[in-house]
Amino acid sequence: MAKAAPKKDPNTLAEVAGSVYAGIMAVFTFVVLAVFPLYYHNYYFDILKAKYKFYWISVVVMAVICLIVAIVFLFVDRMEYEGVNTKRFFSHFRPENLKKQPAAYKFLILFIILASLSTILSDYKFESFWGNEGRFSGLFLICLYALSVFMIGKFGKIKKWHLDLFLLAGVLACLFGITDYFRMDVLSWKEGVKSTQLDSFTSTLGNINTYTAYVALVMGVSCGFFVTEKNVFRNIWYYLVLLISFFAIITGQSDNAYLALGAVFALFPLVLFATRKGVIRYAVVIASFMSVIKVIDEINKKMAEKVIGLSGIFNMLAEHKYLEVIVIALWLLVAVLYIGDRVMMKGKEDKIGKWLRISWLCLIAAGAAAVIAVLYDANFGPNPEKYSSVSQYLIFNDSWGTNRGYCWRIGWESYMRLPLIHKLFGFGPDTFGILTWPFRQESLDIYGVYFESAHNEYFQYLVTMGPFATIAYILFLISSCARMMRFVKKQPWILAPLGATVCYGAQAFVNINLPIATPVMWALLAVGLAMCRDVPEKLQNSISKREQE
Repeated sequence: MAKAAPKKDPNTLAEVAGSVYAGIMAVFTFVVLAVFPLYYHNYYFDILKAKYKFYWISVVVMAVICLIVAIVFLFVDRMEYEGVNTKRFFSHFRPENLKKQPAAYKFLILFIILASLSTILSDYKFESFWGNEGRFSGLFLICLYALSVFMIGKFGKIKKWHLDLFLLAGVLACLFGITDYFRMDVLSWKEGVKSTQLDSFTSTLGNINTYTAYVALVMGVSCGFFVTEKNVFRNIWYYLVLLISFFAIITGQSDNAYLALGAVFALFPLVLFATRKGVIRYAVVIASFMSVIKVIDEINKKMAEKVIGLSGIFNMLAEHKYLEVIVIALWLLVAVLYIGDRVMMKGKEDKIGKWLRISWLCLIAAGAAAVIAVLYDANFGPNPEKYSSVSQYLIFNDSWGTNRGYCWRIGWESYMRLPLIHKLFGFGPDTFGILTWPFRQESLDIYGVYFESAHNEYFQYLVTMGPFATIAYILFLISSCARMMRFVKKQPWILAPLGATVCYGAQAFVNINLPIATPVMWALLAVGLAMCRDVPEKLQNSISKREQE
């Protein structure tokens, strides 16, 4: 009697499919993180359209390839494994299994549903879907962002070299921007640009606001790697990238840089102050930043006729009479901390109790309360003139934030005139320019420009998609960061994409959501979620048990 043929293991096909999808995601991630930032077509003259087209084609091609591969594997599974893998895949969509999904994905789905509802209810459905009357950030692009998060987050197997390539591309973009600060125009991109706009465009990213948003991502990743990396040679590489990103974001001359830097300096200690090594690395970061400002100040003095020059808070820091003393003191602090750790604490466990992080958190809370008090006093107090030297930052009026105050005011007034249904679900994604149309001529008369965007990503979402969609988006960002934070102890370099997401989220309060820097942020966030998924199951269980305790 003939023996029955051994039954094939369906897990074999699942492993092959997983490897294929991981390979597709590796290529897609490389394209978005390393190729996309450097891509251009006709220099600055069509940079927004060129970047947008490159990105949406990349996502669609990735999706089509994945769909074709899925059909092939579905056919093989049906013929060879009686559809076991197909049934297993679709079982993940059962309500009881969907409930087990991380909160980040749940809030992302909710955000997409609400953005879709806003589009359906909009009086400008076509414009809301495509974003063609704004900055191409309509429902179509939002769905592509979400798709990239799901695909990378669920199927990507991220290695450090993926982010190393991102940093390499970032270094090139930063160096191009730095040379523009010296008015070298090594790329010859500024030929034909109006003389009044020469200093407003830089590198391969376009407007300086977008450039510094991208540099903030590079800074967040390089800082996250530098403070956690154990390999000496890799650490030197990350430190050099961090220095370049500091130089680039300072010379980028955009206000959103202040918020990105503030996020790094304020929030990184909540992770780093768990160990003595983390405290030392943080001190090095602060000392390095102040040193870069000192170097730029010296360059500006010796090459005043060849550089754009600093302004705002960076200029105030550069001209501080005790800057040199501060830099020396910071490096002395680094030396004391390092020597103390090597000599006095040698052989002891490299851990610090929660007291330091709790103290830092209290300091952040106190600082935030102080800022709120000062803002209230400057805007509603009896003597606002005492803040005259910093009034451009503290006193909110139409000219605040390079006329952002005016932009926000007309956006709010337009929003308040909407019927209740549009107040709840918005006017439609990326329709800020249509919403504020009654103010367009006034804007042109006063400022010579009109506003297609709110210059505040969260406010933009509020007036164009409503409060529910805005809250869902914010909760998506927060839950994504919280998930990454959970796994930092077991996989320290998750701090790199976490740092990038935090930097972007901070600067978004005063910046535009464009398909230039924003796609990179979504990809880095997805990379962070993928890295959390790849933490070994035993480690994930240990984290859950520790949280329950």
